[in-house]
Amino acid sequence: MEWTIANGVWNPVLRLLEPLDQSGLINIIFNNLGRDISAHPIAFLGRANDAQPGSIRRYANELAGGAQKQDRERLDWFSAMCSELAPEATSQLQTARRDYFWGNLKSVMNLTERDHLRRTLFALWDYGDPLENQSLHLEPAEDRRHAHQWFKPSGDPTRKERGGMLGANRLAIEAFPLFQSIAFKDKLSTRGFSGNRSNNTRWTWPLWSKPVNLDVVVSLLASPTIQHETITDRDNDSLRAMGIAAAFRSMRILVGKTPNFTPAIPIL
Repeated sequence: MEWTIANGVWNPVLRLLEPLDQSGLINIIFNNLGRDISAHPIAFLGRANDAQPGSIRRYANELAGGAQKQDRERLDWFSAMCSELAPEATSQLQTARRDYFWGNLKSVMNLTERDHLRRTLFALWDYGDPLENQSLHLEPAEDRRHAHQWFKPSGDPTRKERGGMLGANRLAIEAFPLFQSIAFKDKLSTRGFSGNRSNNTRWTWPLWSKPVNLDVVVSLLASPTIQHETITDRDNDSLRAMGIAAAFRSMRILVGKTPNFTPAIPIL
């Protein structure tokens, strides 16, 4: 996959071994996503829902004790979202409380249909899906500060009607293992993030202009250079040489007790 500019915006380009039309691609994606969260590698978060440190540690011991080659996917999911060294911490990509997050995961997986994927991948986003109980809270527009909206946040009736892109949320779930986390004191430090406080945490990610596979994508996401406060000319040359054509940054702020991402700004 690579990124290219079309109609003034960045668009992903997927390179395939054989021709595939829009409906064919959507069918392949839909048929491989699945609806049943209990059969998904992220199902272990159900144990974390009780927020008991022991449940995370026990599951980590189970995974490590009998790990086989075929368990790699489950291990990647666990190490992206949790750590037995900081059992009460969550990935910096997770902006909802554990119990809300788990419920929303189930709803997103169960409710996503082919048309949600089509609108996400092949149409201008219309934000025509409800937000209530079916959002991962990754969209900056979900900033619930009073000054940013007409209705009172706690009783906004529009959340039951519009504001989200269900297909985008469903696809985002599958990307979590790309953002591995490690324990740092009592928190998790997640790939692509810098800072660990409400006033200095930011998420920076690249777009690349050369076709690369998933392993290279992981390497690009982990680039330390794009985490620099300011991208210098030397940084720019280094990133361009790696095929990185652009980079964007979003701050992870705290609105009341709820984390939010700010609209992304280009830094490269």
